[in-house]
Amino acid sequence: MAISSTLISHAVADTAKTSKNTIAMPSQKAMATQLKLANQAGRVHLLTPDSVIRAEKLHPSANLSYKVKGTRYQPIQKVSNFTQEGKASWYGKQFHGRKTASGERYDMNEMTAAHRTLPIPSYAKVTNLANGKEVIVRINDRGPFHSNRVMDMSFGAAKKLGMVNSGTARVRVEQLVPGQLAQAETAQPMFVSLQKFDQVQDAQAYLQRVNALVSKEQHGKKVSMVREGDKYVVQVGPFQSHEKTEPFKQTMLTAL
Repeated sequence: MAISSTLISHAVADTAKTSKNTIAMPSQKAMATQLKLANQAGRVHLLTPDSVIRAEKLHPSANLSYKVKGTRYQPIQKVSNFTQEGKASWYGKQFHGRKTASGERYDMNEMTAAHRTLPIPSYAKVTNLANGKEVIVRINDRGPFHSNRVMDMSFGAAKKLGMVNSGTARVRVEQLVPGQLAQAETAQPMFVSLQKFDQVQDAQAYLQRVNALVSKEQHGKKVSMVREGDKYVVQVGPFQSHEKTEPFKQTMLTAL
């Protein structure tokens, strides 16, 4: 589960108050309650779109050097190309409405995220490396301050990445520069959903059949299983263009 960055959202300068902030892991009960409330809220926010990239003036204080738990962080002072891979977490209802490092109120359903050093505000494309799902988020907070995590996603962004139930996911973070949105969208890979199942065992058996066929034909694609609501979906990808997805799907379904 996410280490909430909002607990240190005011830690944007090297002050005594900042250095006294502590980050506590939530209890299992608190995590379960947060997930339940987030899921309830998420049912009415399924169509929240990606953040739209636009040029914004950097925040005057949210990008200053700061220290948390004895470690000093130096935010990047310019929006430029940046790529990072690592584990992402998410934070939700428990911090909804609290101030972020940017001074804005955290909205768990918006496509936002917290990062230790990316400029505030700025934009990034985040890819779930396990299922290929992507989201464009606006960086408006600091965190997570957990040694093995690189980004804290809003609940809305985590839902779009398919990582709400797992709590964490390995991701790729790519800083986006205003004016590059069209290029980012063009580069987004697509996955073909082959079949949906009610039982995970059935989905796993089907995945093995598909994986054997894909490996035999050497399509260079990856077979994976994702959860969509109460269904288990077996998918294949990635594809770089929509024109190639449907013929591939028909070929696979015929062969199976």
